[in-house]
Amino acid sequence: MTSPLNLEQQASVTGEIDGAPVVLTMSSTSREVAEMQAGAGVADLSHVHTVRLCGPDARRFANGMFTNNIRDMKPGESIRSAMCDDRGRVQGLIDVLCTAEDAFDGILEGVTAEWFEARYGLYIVFDDVEMEVFEADPWVLTVQGPQTMDILAAAGLPRPATGHHVRTDSGILVTHKDRTGLGGVDLLIPSARLSSTYQALVDAGAFPVGFLALEHLRIGHGRPRWPVDGTEKSMIHELRIDREVCSFNKGCYLGQEVINRVDVKGQVNKMIHRILVDAPPDELPGAPVHLGEEQVGTITSAAPTDHGTVGLAVLRKSAWTNGQAVKIALPSGTVEGEVQSLT
Repeated sequence: MTSPLNLEQQASVTGEIDGAPVVLTMSSTSREVAEMQAGAGVADLSHVHTVRLCGPDARRFANGMFTNNIRDMKPGESIRSAMCDDRGRVQGLIDVLCTAEDAFDGILEGVTAEWFEARYGLYIVFDDVEMEVFEADPWVLTVQGPQTMDILAAAGLPRPATGHHVRTDSGILVTHKDRTGLGGVDLLIPSARLSSTYQALVDAGAFPVGFLALEHLRIGHGRPRWPVDGTEKSMIHELRIDREVCSFNKGCYLGQEVINRVDVKGQVNKMIHRILVDAPPDELPGAPVHLGEEQVGTITSAAPTDHGTVGLAVLRKSAWTNGQAVKIALPSGTVEGEVQSLT
């Protein structure tokens, strides 16, 4: 679905993410990264879909489907959760916004509204739950950077606290969401308010950025994006998101038995790490990582940073030592890398 902002006409590079058209670069990715590090940037995430669950059983239903504690959420609160199968394997991620006692909006990551409806519609049998899915309207904008809250204030928009969201009188939802390691918010915006809100943010000082700048920052900060940095067999512990997306004392939910067993026994044999590599980032995704003769992982995403090229890889335990030297096999030859712990 193409965003009504039509930023493709102003962009220097466009492409596709998850099968949807996106602006990859507005001006230059290096400048956009610098602008976000110093202030804040605004990006159109029109490829991101949203959903809504409402009704008397919506709270109980969502609590039984997702890994985090939906049961105890209060209106105005926001949390991140994983959507897992019955074996505890990640199938997608979702930011859940409790908009009323019996209503929850969700911002999806790595899956579409169509996927969500097909998967969770199967579980609504006798539950009094109404499900709505949106490929458009509301549209998602994100503002990222240390000056995000100042820019929101200058644009006349609310500034939500961490773990919270605020709805404006015009129907815009502003929720705390750090996509880059710099701090930020997501905005869910009706079509009628999209262009004016985007322009207000730019006028307030937000620099227009594309998706690649967001990617470079989140990779540099070691933040995984699903499914780019995982597979449908990935566990939340392997992606280091277990404490962020999971409640371990909320009661039963899909995949709970396996996830709790992994957490209690500490049986995590693979975990995501950064690897500092002396190679162009475009050559790295898909490259095997070796410790001696053993393949210990595969680089899943990479980006240039202030400290050189950084790749992300889910590594076996034998390579977890901070500073561990590894070798990365590229078509052009083998290069050396250094494992950087995220703890």
